[in-house]
Amino acid sequence: MPPLVRTRLSAMMLLFYSSLGAWAVTIATYLKKPVADGGLNFDSHQVGWIFSTFAIGGVLANPLVGLLADRLFRADRLFAVMSAMCGLFLFGAWQWCELREPVLAAAGPDELKAATDTTFVGLFAVMLAYSLCLQVALPLCSVISLRNLPDPTRQFSRTRLWGTVGWIAVGLLMGLVIAPVSSQPFLMAGVLAAAVGVYALTLPKTPPKGGGKTLGEAFGLPALGLFKRRSFAVYIVCGLMLSVMNQFYGTHGHSYLTATGWAAAEQWMVIGQVVEVGCMFAIPLLDPKRSMKWLMLAGAVGGMVRGVALASGHPLAVMAVGVPMHGWQFAFYFVTATTFVDRIAPPHLRASAQAIAAFVGGGVGPLLGNALAAQVMEGCRTPAGTDWTAFWLWPLAGCGLAAAAFGLLFRTPTDSPVPVVVPAVPPRRRHPADEPSKVLGG
Repeated sequence: MPPLVRTRLSAMMLLFYSSLGAWAVTIATYLKKPVADGGLNFDSHQVGWIFSTFAIGGVLANPLVGLLADRLFRADRLFAVMSAMCGLFLFGAWQWCELREPVLAAAGPDELKAATDTTFVGLFAVMLAYSLCLQVALPLCSVISLRNLPDPTRQFSRTRLWGTVGWIAVGLLMGLVIAPVSSQPFLMAGVLAAAVGVYALTLPKTPPKGGGKTLGEAFGLPALGLFKRRSFAVYIVCGLMLSVMNQFYGTHGHSYLTATGWAAAEQWMVIGQVVEVGCMFAIPLLDPKRSMKWLMLAGAVGGMVRGVALASGHPLAVMAVGVPMHGWQFAFYFVTATTFVDRIAPPHLRASAQAIAAFVGGGVGPLLGNALAAQVMEGCRTPAGTDWTAFWLWPLAGCGLAAAAFGLLFRTPTDSPVPVVVPAVPPRRRHPADEPSKVLGG
């Protein structure tokens, strides 16, 4: 094992998720703000489409991860290139917003709609390019850790928690270093992503493990055989539902807290990440090999509890229960699920299996969730403002259904991965000349 491997992988997580957290929390509020207040005047559907670039990138990029990391390239080098590209595109997003703000400010009432649409199209294109690179890097971040940790089932959560520490740190520093509700988070995120690209060059060598010869094997299609195992199928379906419902909070949580009177909402939202760190630290102590089902079920139930607290609108319930439950759900369901996928997949298909999970949880789920959340948001608008209680009832119900299905159908897997079926080789027929000679006369 390379020296200080856990420390090096933890630093990778810290930098990578710092970059993601720098823009993902506050940018929706910035996009929706009126031009007079320094925003871009996007409507809910446009904001939803900007966040959907993350999902579209997952749909397009994740099927390639198995080919790239299981068959063709070293995962650490591919991760370095993709992270550097993320930094480049985030810098482009910042520049585009900086260029368009004065154009929007100078536009008259009759011109504002067209100017806003132009701004949206340009930002959508840049964020889509960014998301394609991000959705290759995201599963690779886990693959590099899982392949280099001696005991990933126990050690991964405590390595991954440093990513959340980075998210917390950037959230707390944001108001001190940059203006949170502005285009500056894109710049901050771009600098951090570029730093990840440079740091990734120092990571442990993580060569591909696969050797498929057919086109289907090269794309990791044999990993689809995991769906024959009921627990994997249940995990994917329930994870899809939870991912859909998480977009309600991920996209509109900051706007909700801001609208309900929480100043510096991005700093209050850090509570969720603090709880997430605590949960990830606790996972190894809770015997994840045996209690995997109950840890993941606790995460799914946490999504339902979050919905109850946010729908209540009570300030104490929102901040003491609703916001913390977001971190609880992510740690216990999705982080534990990363080790579940690694546990049941054969070694040469683990990157492909993680890509399937990322395709659903980071691609299809957020894409559907952003569209649904935008539609529900429009339906919850009233003359007095947004009916937030009605809005939060949707994720409450969705997470409740996912938790119930998971609890009834999921089974903790055995330690052995899915067996790799090797075609039987027929015995070679012996030639008469190969037969042992017989000694006549005994």
